[in-house]
Amino acid sequence: MINWVRSWVMSICVAVIFITAVELIMPGDKFKKYVKFVMGLILIAVILNPIIKIFNNEANITSYINQADKYVNSGSYKDNFQKYKQQDEEDTINTFKTNLQDSCAKMLKDKFPNNDYEVKAEVKLDNETNQIGITGLHIGVKNNSVAKIDNIHIDSKSVSTNQGEQVDPQVGNEIKNYLNDQLKISKNNIAVYKQSS
Repeated sequence: MINWVRSWVMSICVAVIFITAVELIMPGDKFKKYVKFVMGLILIAVILNPIIKIFNNEANITSYINQADKYVNSGSYKDNFQKYKQQDEEDTINTFKTNLQDSCAKMLKDKFPNNDYEVKAEVKLDNETNQIGITGLHIGVKNNSVAKIDNIHIDSKSVSTNQGEQVDPQVGNEIKNYLNDQLKISKNNIAVYKQSS
């Protein structure tokens, strides 16, 4: 214990002598305040170092270096890297998909304001080019006008309506042509359907 206190006092004395020597060598007043600040931080670190070691007995720099070396040599960082890379790719794809759906719905609403649109996109990451490609768009068209009441046939066994789930072919082709021009997606990959109210 006495040796420990002795070495602590010696390190403080050496730090004070070093600080005094640096301040004497320093020319001019331009940088003197910065040098005093840095030297004060060094002195505080020297004074507090044993106190920190009392509270944290395992604060040994070599143990941290050994742990880092074991981590690198074990190869577990490669597994973690792959896991984070895959998670990042999934997040990127989901964000791209959401943004694409929102922007397509907005573009269609701006171009064809008489209807509401629900867009569902299918996207895929190409690992060779590291780009996200659009593999399909499903456009649900909902007419804003008052819906016509369909004929309802009531039978004792079933109830059926004459609802068609197909959108007007002309409107469907206009939507496909517009998205083909804007997003450079093949018309075969765009499906337009009538969305129920």
